[in-house]
Amino acid sequence: MITAYGADNVMITAYGWRLCTEGPWFAWSTDPPDARAGRPCLAQPSHMPPLEPTLRRDLVVVGGRATVDQDLRERRSVAVYRGVHVDTRLAGEFSTRCRAALETQSEGAMLSHRASAVAHGLRWVPAAWCGPETDVDVAVRPPRTTRQRAGIRSYERLVAADEICLAAGLPCMSPTRTLVELARERSLPALLVVQLIDGALRDERTTVDELLACADRLRGHKQIARARGLICRARPGVDSPQETRLRMTLEDGGVTGLQTDIRIEEFGRLLARGELGDPRLLLWAEYDGFDVHTQREVFESDRPRHRWVEARGWDVLRFANGDFSNPRGICRDWLRAAANAPARIAAMPASRSPEVAEARRLLGLDM
Repeated sequence: MITAYGADNVMITAYGWRLCTEGPWFAWSTDPPDARAGRPCLAQPSHMPPLEPTLRRDLVVVGGRATVDQDLRERRSVAVYRGVHVDTRLAGEFSTRCRAALETQSEGAMLSHRASAVAHGLRWVPAAWCGPETDVDVAVRPPRTTRQRAGIRSYERLVAADEICLAAGLPCMSPTRTLVELARERSLPALLVVQLIDGALRDERTTVDELLACADRLRGHKQIARARGLICRARPGVDSPQETRLRMTLEDGGVTGLQTDIRIEEFGRLLARGELGDPRLLLWAEYDGFDVHTQREVFESDRPRHRWVEARGWDVLRFANGDFSNPRGICRDWLRAAANAPARIAAMPASRSPEVAEARRLLGLDM
């Protein structure tokens, strides 16, 4: 709450803005009265609507009921939610809707779930989550003391102090708690949740251990077993949501032993990096996204790199977006390559590469 000043510099409390008066007109000022001494107020020819979501009752105290209603009729302001008004030009912004939603809730409310994920800027958040048709998710301390409102989805949650932070200037659940709450939501597809967790791990916004510790603190709550299961399916080092989709497609088809972020290094120098594979069987998967891999420089560098990896004994399997229309085909190709891998590895000398030597040792071919 920020102080506002009405006629005769009477101090009035409002949200996020200050008013000064000169005659019958209101004008906006970010300065207190003493800073405005000796210069005229920047008066406007009409009342200006609030630049921040503000409760109607506070606006009525400052400008009067008739002025507030006139702003609504003339579309200078709009009620984002019942009883919360803002300048019409700002009403469509996601941050404005979030601030307005929080104004309707009891003290201590914060953004949660989808709204918190957007505020934190988590990687691979669906664009629709900040669209005008999506409800704003908020968490309130139980018991809820305000009624449910259209456009706002409120959850009763006990949130520890270290699970609350500011994001985009708004009180939110921490990234870790946000992801755990999303994982509890049965309405969200498992693939989407794991993609979001993979993105957060990639950006080091959280860790698997932190996510599991948060889930442990919520033991006994609804859908926490689902959340733990999805957390355990997440992996660090994922470069795109489609890589997550490929990994989960293979896992759902019975493939085991998959690793992300495979690195071939010698003497501390990175020689090649793979998105997904199984080093035990020397299987190397590549997802070729159209937008990236059709760029000339990427296209021209992919081929020599794949030939170099194959020369070291790896079997490179390449997938594209169209393959997801036949998930069984993806799994069939992988399982066939896995079944042929022991004989292929046995036919290669250990001297071909350090990876071949290790694979032969794991198969018991060499001591």
